[in-house]
Amino acid sequence: MPNISNVLGVSAADINKVINVAEADIDQVIGYDLVTFENTKSLFTDGVNDFVTITLSSDIIPHNSGSISSWVKVDSSNTSTKFFYSIYDDSATSRGRIELQYFNTSGSNVFALNGAFRDEIASNSFAVRMCNAKTHPDHHGEPWNRIASTYGPFNHATDTIYNANAMKGNWHHVVWTWNKDATYTYDGTTYNGRMRLYFDGVKVNEGVSSFASHNGTGTAQGLAGISLGTTFDKIRIGARFNENNDIDCLTDELAIFDGELTDAQAAALYNNGVPGDVSSQVSNTLVGWWRFEGNLNDSSTNGNNGVASNGATFSTDVPS
Repeated sequence: MPNISNVLGVSAADINKVINVAEADIDQVIGYDLVTFENTKSLFTDGVNDFVTITLSSDIIPHNSGSISSWVKVDSSNTSTKFFYSIYDDSATSRGRIELQYFNTSGSNVFALNGAFRDEIASNSFAVRMCNAKTHPDHHGEPWNRIASTYGPFNHATDTIYNANAMKGNWHHVVWTWNKDATYTYDGTTYNGRMRLYFDGVKVNEGVSSFASHNGTGTAQGLAGISLGTTFDKIRIGARFNENNDIDCLTDELAIFDGELTDAQAAALYNNGVPGDVSSQVSNTLVGWWRFEGNLNDSSTNGNNGVASNGATFSTDVPS
């Protein structure tokens, strides 16, 4: 045990000066913050018209290389396409967008989990690029399709796309990343620009696909990024940018990072199913962190707090 005078900066004779310090103030005495991380609440949106809007004071969202981490619990009531969140330019919503969607492929029980990046493929020309969860690493990079017979559980022998209907009723951790300066290889061709998707700490895709038509299949693509002509000034949680496609779900610990996270960092954020302090789990610059601990405050240094609409509220149901 170290000499107490070295730890507290006082002699044993002066110990009476610090023994009555409140626990909350002890960091002022010994120079360390002993406040522990606690996760007690999550955000609830009802899938009817609830959502949260965050107005960004400046364009801090990474246009060309970034990552988003969130915990979600999807309710069984969702039977059509929904959006977990949407990041967009409020004055020009047809330009670049960054979204996580729960895409209804068929009926009421076949869904794709998609990261959707509205890519600037040429100056002022945009196209949606997708990265959806696959059943097995052998299928990483394969273009997204909307053929229900190819959807199934993880590690299925023949199905290629994870049927995200299985997400319903349980907490799951989702990280997705974009990086226009990285590459991936599919079917012998190397593409410039990639996206990655992680589910409960495991990479479930690395690649980029064009949007697929009904009963059709997209094509493998690269990723060009989004120019500064798009100003990301709004985040909507629980619905799409246009206040449609509201999702009935719980959301927790939504964090946005500068740069592409690694496999190890995604696994660290998952933390065996228990959320932790993302500011210590990942070294990338944290540009926004909404914890939903009974408020909509931004726990990053940027201070972009949210506003609830139409009854979005909080729940004590949290991942653990």
